Amino acid sequence: EKYPDVFEKKAKDIMTRNPKTIAPDALAVDALSKMEKHNITALLVCDDAAGKHLVGIIHLHDLLKAGVV
Repeated sequence: EKYPDVFEKKAKDIMTRNPKTIAPDALAVDALSKMEKHNITALLVCDDAAGKHLVGIIHLHDLLKAGVV
């Protein structure tokens, strides 16, 4: 909806410049809390404090399926 011509855009044109991240050893309930606080549905899982080394992504639906909510 926001980008009807998304396939004509470059990633840098539509990406979030400062995405929310979480550590791999964080609890699922903390991920959920962070998602609720920032009104987002996904977090990047990064294994360094600077949030530059991506190791995964956790989505709200993952937490729902796991019964966290």
